[in-house]
Formats: sequence, C-alpha cells, structure tokens
Amino acid sequence: MEVVWTTPEANRGYSAPGREKVSQLKDIQEVEKVRAALPDLKESLEIGREDEPGYPNRWLEETGDLVGFRKDMLGFFEQCRQLHVEVMKAIAVGMGLDDRFFDSFVDVGDNTLRLLHYPAVQSNIFKTKPGTVRAGAHSDYGSITLLFQDARGGLQVKSPTGQFVDATPIEGTVVVNAGDLLARWSNDTIKSTIHRVVEPPQKQAESYPPRYSIAYFCNPNFRSYIEAIPGTFGTEKDKKYEGINSGDYLVQRLTATY
Repeated sequence: MEVVWTTPEANRGYSAPGREKVSQLKDIQEVEKVRAALPDLKESLEIGREDEPGYPNRWLEETGDLVGFRKDMLGFFEQCRQLHVEVMKAIAVGMGLDDRFFDSFVDVGDNTLRLLHYPAVQSNIFKTKPGTVRAGAHSDYGSITLLFQDARGGLQVKSPTGQFVDATPIEGTVVVNAGDLLARWSNDTIKSTIHRVVEPPQKQAESYPPRYSIAYFCNPNFRSYIEAIPGTFGTEKDKKYEGINSGDYLVQRLTATY
C-alpha cells in the first residue's frame, strides 16, 4: 500500500490495527512484548506539513467520497496550526512570560494531524484478553495535543491522585493535553497528561460500535533546542532535564512506539 506509514522521521501515512502500541515504555524490546500481547485496537492516518523537504504526505486516491480530501485536511491542518500558536500564547501568559515567548519555537508547523478509527470489536475480546484497551496509557511527545472526539466517549485522563477519570465529550469543544516536551520545557511546572482510551461502560452486547477522533499533535519546530525555561529552576528547584533537539526527541519516541 503506497500510503502505509514508513519511518519515524517521516511520520506520515497509514498505520493498521496492531501496528502501534502507545505506552510509557521507551525500551524497544519491552514495547514489542507489550504490542504482541495487547496491541492497541485502532488504525490511523498521519498527515504532516505539506512543504517539509524529503517527507511528502502519503495521500489516498481521491475518488468517490474522498474527492476534496487533501484540500480539506490541509485547510484543517492550518487552522490547528494557528490554534497551537494561540494556545502557546496563553500558556506563556500563565507562566508569567511574554505572550510571544513561544512564537519563534512554533511558527514552522512541524506538527502531525492524525485521523483515528477505532473499529467495531467483539465484546468478548475484553474478557478473553484482560487489559485490552483501545489505546494504552501514555503521554504525547510534543508541546500540546489538540483532540477532537466523537460522542462515543472512552477517553480518560490520569488525575493527580493516580486515578483515571473520564474526559466526557462535550460538543463544540477541543481537549488540550500537555505533552512531554512542554513538561521538559517548563521543568515540570506543567505536567504531561497521561491518558488512555477504553471501551466505555455500556449494556452487554456481542459487539461494540466504532469510535472516531482526530488528534493534532503540536511540536516545537524540529530545529528547536528545548531546555528548561529560565525562572522554572533555581536555588529551590533543580533543572530536571538536559536540553534536547525537538526533532531528535520525537524520532526517539516514535521509534519505540512503532
């Protein structure tokens, strides 16, 4: 298939069910063990910025219902890119920084638009394979994630007390998750959001219906060097993380995931 996902560097294309296993694990061999036992029950299509040299998007043939798909997705990608910039301004203000502090770090749009489909599944899979989920507990890798979910539910976030609580869908809203690079950037002033997708409680049935969502993964420009922001560390709080290149960090995490 010409649109299949290929490499972490490109991070574009189609991933079939079971191809990805999101978790908090970073060791590739450990991830492989978990993937083999409990693969995530989802498939996805990744779309990146259109003008990144050497990494073209892998578009589906536009026939039937797909006519206009590329134009629509690129238009939505740009809307989300602009929203990312605005949310980062709000975060800057909340941290006591100039509202344009992050602008030069996020102006390129090195982000990923992901279309997610969680197929209908037989209900007995959750009994025969305890621990099976739509997507395992994990945090995202970049600055923030903009998440658009349907009415099915199932998204849960981990509370400060360690309990997973429902992020109940609210029509017309966008869920914003903080990512790992923002946590590093803020020296854990802002914690990355641990979340997962489970099958929501419902009446017993032979099968459960599909779920759809869209995630827009926002990243600092891949050329950016991310280190703790001045003021987030000092005599009373150590710097927790070494500086790292944004693009290199993303590739490291994606390599373990896929």
